[in-house]
Amino acid sequence: MSQPTQRKWRITVLISGSGKLPLPPRSNLQAILDATQLPASDPLSLSHCTVTAVFSSRTDAFGLTRARTFAPSPTPAESFPLLRWKKQPGNEGKGRAEWERDLATKIRDTKPDLVVLAGWMLILGEGFLDELRRDWDEDDAGVSSPPSSTSCLPSLDPNSPSPISHGLPTPGSSPYPSSLPSDALRNRPIPIINLHPALPGQFPGAHAIKDAWDAFNTPSSSTFTSSTSSSSATLETLDPATNEGEVGGRRITKTGIMIHRVIPLLDAGAPVIVKEVPLVEGESLEGLEERIHQVEHVGIVEAVKEVTRLLGEGKWWDEEGVERGQVVPQV
Repeated sequence: MSQPTQRKWRITVLISGSGKLPLPPRSNLQAILDATQLPASDPLSLSHCTVTAVFSSRTDAFGLTRARTFAPSPTPAESFPLLRWKKQPGNEGKGRAEWERDLATKIRDTKPDLVVLAGWMLILGEGFLDELRRDWDEDDAGVSSPPSSTSCLPSLDPNSPSPISHGLPTPGSSPYPSSLPSDALRNRPIPIINLHPALPGQFPGAHAIKDAWDAFNTPSSSTFTSSTSSSSATLETLDPATNEGEVGGRRITKTGIMIHRVIPLLDAGAPVIVKEVPLVEGESLEGLEERIHQVEHVGIVEAVKEVTRLLGEGKWWDEEGVERGQVVPQV
């Protein structure tokens, strides 16, 4: 008798989108989607994964269209913006913590093995991470089944009147090792990773590429911090309103990207993948941004592949098995 086919890893992707024109030909979401269609022999193949759902914090994010029109399998995609949520009946007077709780519910209902922040521009609090735990058994993970909540939260997306519910089905046997039986997975934290365009310990916050460019071109006014300093110490030096502050003044010669575990501290989780990017004399900020984005498209795929490897070996939740990520120089 043939062995049952192993189901694919379920990926839920969170995006924001800049809303800037012209739209880039590729994005980190697109890179992940494309990688799921590559043959298994390709080094960047994610043929063992399926993006089962996409959520955006903005209604105008083009990633929603990328997902909904992706061939051969259009991906359910929905925006869930904070301000629109606050205007819904019954949400008057509620705060961001309640919105994060509802967002976590929507994500849990898609039964993800992994959540990827691929350009998600909002900070998610500790309460959100506490809510992001598996509330289902592995036996129910890959098939179409009712969402865990008693009723679906309403869609706030004018272009998608129906909420996502459970996302795309991924039938098959469990990809987790036999050492982690179905009931042992319940209540475990759902793995969540974030892409940040800086090296570990450098330039947390929303302006990391410009901060690195400034530290190369005008180091006296940079916000550089040594990569050997602790991330928590870095964050303590920053203005919480702007994520800015004088923390260095040294000239740097390289920057990079990291895809890291999401923890309550901003951009401070253990990296899964780190890639260095050299800084170039005379290059514009726009030129550096473009080069970094190209590196991101590779790094985000490599990170998803690495996380699913750790999950498949049962090592993701083992602190001793946390990989610090190999630094890969870029030319």
